[in-house]
Amino acid sequence: MGLAGAMSDVSNYMGKREYIYSKNRDSSHGDRASQKGNAVRDLFFELVQEEREELEERIKSGDSEPRYQIGASSFTETEWKKLIKSVDDVQEEMRKAAERERELQKEMQQKKEVQESKLCIIVYDADGIRCVEAETGICRWFIKFTDNTQYSKVKEYMDGMAADSSPALPLNEGFWQGLLLS
Repeated sequence: MGLAGAMSDVSNYMGKREYIYSKNRDSSHGDRASQKGNAVRDLFFELVQEEREELEERIKSGDSEPRYQIGASSFTETEWKKLIKSVDDVQEEMRKAAERERELQKEMQQKKEVQESKLCIIVYDADGIRCVEAETGICRWFIKFTDNTQYSKVKEYMDGMAADSSPALPLNEGFWQGLLLS
């Protein structure tokens, strides 16, 4: 009788040692393979018996919950709830971290814009309008006027900004192109 037969006998007869040993006596006693098979059966029986006793003890003490197979693992309801809570906690932390990252990026962008506005000057004349870096004098962009009405629009806008109590000139080239095309 092979290991599969022994396993079948154990599960069919609810692990009675006498039943397994009586089956073993029927096979040839003297040869080495038979002794090895008996040792394997004995080990298997002991492992099954230990697991059974542990399970009985947990049931008697009321410490046993039903287990549900989920993929390759099985969980009690308590274990499952604990696992889901830990996953939810990790997701919440990731959401908070992403929100903090967005806030930091927004703050850095605002600081960058403020810094750029302090370092640039908007200059205009009859030829066009340009953004010039204050420290280096390098022209970041230049828009050539196509007619005198564009010069008038820029002058009017700049005069309005000068009357404002806290003028902050837009440094974005797209803003000025939009103003000139309107």
